[in-house]
Amino acid sequence: AGDSLDMLADAAEAASYVGDTVAIVELGRRAAAHPEGFLRDTVAGIGLALDGDTAGPGLLRRALARVGELGEAAEYLWAAAAASQLGEADLAAEMADRAGRVARVSGMTGQLPVVLEFVATAERIAGRLAGSQAVSEEGLELAREAGYENTVAAHLANLAVLEGLRGEEDACERQAREALAIAVPHRVGLRVGVAAYAPALLDLCLGRYAAAYDRFTAIAAAGPGAGHPTVVWRTGPDRVEAAVGAGDEAGAREALEAYERWSAHAATPESHALLARCRGLATSSEDAFGEALRLHTNPFEAARTALLLGERLRRAQRPGEARAHLRTAWETFERAGARPWARRAQDELRAAGESGQAPPAAVLDALTPQELRIAGLVADGLSSKQIAAQLFLSPRTVEYHLYKIYPKLGIGSRTDLARLVVLQKAPVAGNAML
Repeated sequence: AGDSLDMLADAAEAASYVGDTVAIVELGRRAAAHPEGFLRDTVAGIGLALDGDTAGPGLLRRALARVGELGEAAEYLWAAAAASQLGEADLAAEMADRAGRVARVSGMTGQLPVVLEFVATAERIAGRLAGSQAVSEEGLELAREAGYENTVAAHLANLAVLEGLRGEEDACERQAREALAIAVPHRVGLRVGVAAYAPALLDLCLGRYAAAYDRFTAIAAAGPGAGHPTVVWRTGPDRVEAAVGAGDEAGAREALEAYERWSAHAATPESHALLARCRGLATSSEDAFGEALRLHTNPFEAARTALLLGERLRRAQRPGEARAHLRTAWETFERAGARPWARRAQDELRAAGESGQAPPAAVLDALTPQELRIAGLVADGLSSKQIAAQLFLSPRTVEYHLYKIYPKLGIGSRTDLARLVVLQKAPVAGNAML
């Protein structure tokens, strides 16, 4: 009980990177002896919730009610962790996004590559694959420059998942191997889990369901240093889908029950939507899919649900009802660059009797990764001088990129650019702590 709260929080953070649940629980119980406050409630709440103590979720809710009082990037990352523990991926992403903005404008270059791990993940899970890649490429460059090996592993793992979503097998496997080569010896279970997720997601995207299910089962069974409870939770819907695809009904029910336990205290619409989709998959309930589509706030996850429902309707000889869902899914996946899912939706759409034109690309897809980084920083309110410092460029080079960006997007000012980026980004959803 003599431990300072800051020491307990630092120890809990270290234990969380490893995925050492026993240590996180013990540290949370020790933190509970301290006076009430945001950090105390978060650290204690996570530990108690992981231990199955019913007081845990209440402490996390109380901590999140104080978000308006926060001002530091590290505090917003703790808020993201609290939201993740409650099963609220969308709120976790919002907190990570705030952490990224604070870290940038406060000039905390030493902390920035670490914060960008979570920002990149939030972008990816929201389906903004180009944005996620731009952030991870920036974070990777900064982490290598600073010698932050574990952060290098984090960005490589995220890039591997992006390659999996695009169906790029060689690049996915190479970057996952590079991430694991760092994360496994360092026992960074959080990043080992994400790197292991990349080939599992690749298999799922490409319809190799049995192989995917085996990988997801291994992720769920991994212990400290080799996996992480948040990774297990966040990949729950993928595990359910892989089990159903592999024809393993018992496995699907088991995965659903595990996901239900983690999401028991989640209250956001997106968290309820994902749970409804999992129930639809495991029970073949069309109503559950419909409920998920009504609740989704994340367009990319909505597209995944629409594809699954469209496939079922088409196979039930209801092509007219299937087409609208399949077209929505196809357009979203095409714009996101998630090619395997886009091909799957397009094949289903053709089987349902439609062979329409490819959807138009999203406006920001016209930009290079470097231009996309600069556009995002403009939207965050940074000046050309501040952007130059962030990206190790000269202010003149930043202005040169802006003059190339404006005609590509049909705009004429920084204000227009900031407005366009904000419109393209909304709504933000995802789990920043994966």
